[in-house]
Amino acid sequence: MAEILTQEEVDALLAALQQGEELDFDTLPEKFTPQKTAVPYNFKRPDRISKDQIRFLQFLHDRFARNFSSVLSTYLRSIVEVELTSIEQITYSEFLMALPDPTFFCVLGVYPLEAKFALEINPALVFPIIDRLLGGPGEPVEEVRPLTDLEMDLMDGVVNRALDELEKVWEDVIEDVEFVVEVKESSPHLIQIVAPNEVVVLITFEIRIGEVKGMMNLCIPAIALEPISSNLGIEMFTGTREVSEEDRRRVREHVEETVVEVEGILGTVVLTVGDILELEEGDVIRLDTFVDSLLPVLVGGVPKFLARVGAKRGRKAVKIEKLRE
Repeated sequence: MAEILTQEEVDALLAALQQGEELDFDTLPEKFTPQKTAVPYNFKRPDRISKDQIRFLQFLHDRFARNFSSVLSTYLRSIVEVELTSIEQITYSEFLMALPDPTFFCVLGVYPLEAKFALEINPALVFPIIDRLLGGPGEPVEEVRPLTDLEMDLMDGVVNRALDELEKVWEDVIEDVEFVVEVKESSPHLIQIVAPNEVVVLITFEIRIGEVKGMMNLCIPAIALEPISSNLGIEMFTGTREVSEEDRRRVREHVEETVVEVEGILGTVVLTVGDILELEEGDVIRLDTFVDSLLPVLVGGVPKFLARVGAKRGRKAVKIEKLRE
């Protein structure tokens, strides 16, 4: 909101103009100084993805980073931290030039989108991971070399877990999405998933495993996102998007599979510590309820029903009588 000038400030400006004085913006108070509104823009390489869509991708892959961190920690039996560090739009050739060679490079088929993504894991991470999988301490290596076929296969466990977590977060965008490794290569320059001058979205993660630190890059061609551009919006998670019957069905299925604890409270009693210490086998504790009382049944710790105590097939049970008001 613009700041309102005081009467004294207005009078001072008018007096200076009437006397023919030139206004020196450098000496004026900050609130009178014109603010820059222009921002740099490269007309040779216009952004293909809007800022709102970039924010959505950031939100999506922040979730992936947290989930993948937990899964990878379990798989490697070590504390692993995965952090989303940047999302930027560059050309595919710039992406390739920024990668080390050799490295671990995968082409991912994304179905039913019929698109190709690229996943790259730096050698600074790959060799320590392989060393840890083979029972070693997982220390960094000094000399980087192309991976053997066996080492490529050993990395499948890490990649498959990454793809599982990607599928979980991308399900909000593409129904029944599936990520499949189609090509694995040590030299990224041998692979072209799009033309060199095509714009891609580069999503960079930093992964820390103990003292080892390296980068993982996910490359998404902008052209692959065009068919689903209407789904790339924060409104999908803020509730402003119209909820379809399919959305309701999926939520209902997830809720129906949720495990909750159900417990019946027979009654309560107040005892002193001294009373408890004097309890012996055979003692009877009188509760504050009667045999035929309706007892509360808690679902997830919340009173939900009223029930009567009984037995069924030789086991203690409660019979739901009515909802708790």
